Amino acid sequence: MTTFKRTAVFLLVFIAAINQAFPSGYNINVRISGLEDTTLLLAYHFGNRKYIKDTIMLDSRGEGMFKDDEALPGGIYLVVMPDMDYFEILVDREQEFRIETTVDNPVENIRISGSAENEQFFEYHRFMNRRQRASSDLQQRIEMNRDNPDSVKILQERGRELDREVQEYWNSIIERQPGTLLANLIRAMKNPQIPEFELPEGTHNPDSVRWRMGYDYNRKHFFDNIDFSDDRLLRTPVLHNRLEHFFTRTLMQVPDMIIPEAVRVIELAKANDDVFQYVLVYLLNHYERSNIMGMDEVFVELAERYYLSGEAFWVNDETIRRLRDRVERMKPNLIGRTAAEMRMRIPDGSFVNLHGIEAEYTIIYFYEPACGHCKVVTPRLNELYKKYRDQGLQVFAVYIYDDVEEWQEYINDNGLDWVNVFDPQNETNFRFNYDIYSTPTLYVLDADKTIIAKRIGIETIEQMVEDLL
Repeated sequence: MTTFKRTAVFLLVFIAAINQAFPSGYNINVRISGLEDTTLLLAYHFGNRKYIKDTIMLDSRGEGMFKDDEALPGGIYLVVMPDMDYFEILVDREQEFRIETTVDNPVENIRISGSAENEQFFEYHRFMNRRQRASSDLQQRIEMNRDNPDSVKILQERGRELDREVQEYWNSIIERQPGTLLANLIRAMKNPQIPEFELPEGTHNPDSVRWRMGYDYNRKHFFDNIDFSDDRLLRTPVLHNRLEHFFTRTLMQVPDMIIPEAVRVIELAKANDDVFQYVLVYLLNHYERSNIMGMDEVFVELAERYYLSGEAFWVNDETIRRLRDRVERMKPNLIGRTAAEMRMRIPDGSFVNLHGIEAEYTIIYFYEPACGHCKVVTPRLNELYKKYRDQGLQVFAVYIYDDVEEWQEYINDNGLDWVNVFDPQNETNFRFNYDIYSTPTLYVLDADKTIIAKRIGIETIEQMVEDLL
């Protein structure tokens, strides 16, 4: 049987001596009644994904052993059965223990020996399951008593009591087991307790003021309970879920709000190299893929600040090269930037400048005749243009290829009398300046040719123009 090695770590600065147990490997014996002669997997969380770590065959008694000479990194692991149902176990310092349970109800019927950490972990699960069932029952009773305000009030107070019981239970674990994985997990799940704000008498719009004060307090304190130096949190869903909740549901979804918060959280994550890498990669990917207009500004800021500056130590030169190219293509066309000038040819052979067009709003429309979506957008955009051109709307329609006959035929067939242009020699470098990699692509500019919207569908354009004009 694998043994544990005791290592004394002396912190001379603070004159403290701490004995810590470091496993030299893992040895997890599993017996699952009702599950015999079959494969069992040991997997682990990493952020919002799950990965397989080990595989064993259970014998005719439903027994098997996960083992290796190398210890498992701390985290929440999954024992996965053939039907992909699973139960979770906590792995930290105690990596030599036995699990006995049944296939029909593994969590409720589980018995652990050799791991006080997991005994506490499953007691926590059972406690939370009981409270969740009680809460669900209360919600059903509240719905059934909607016509009885007194009953609803009593039931709601009982719901608050349940919440207080959960918080007290959580706090007891945190206080009794400081620094353990379970305690750090529970701490990380705790939301800030927003105080009641007292406002001066006569405050204008007090509800709005309190909402904003609560928003700011929650924003500033959302991560107070997360230990960013603890890389064990990476092998649980908790850290990822907190990041997801904060950046998609807590913050106002505008770049000016998100950028300083993203930088603040990334700086906190520098407490541990692995956590720093995870948080930065998550945020960069999240804002590169975001469907919310304008979030490419967040991507550009993070890429320049951390990747192109050399702080992302794990990235190779080729990735940096591709990232730099991507940033250079995105920067000229960020929301709020002045649109790059384009001097392009019109059908009579003369030239027109984008910035020379006088209009309250200009839509730049990059298209190609064979594009299926363009065949839908062109007539609808033309109808919108005709409806609002007298109110100051103009369309600068850029044919992206060099076939003059195809271009002019398309203009005539669709009756397009807006500003039709093309650049057969790519003298304006429009594909780079406007990041054109697909069609149709639309930009909306104000009277100063500042980009106010981009890469939006025709439905959004129609609603936007209606609101503006």
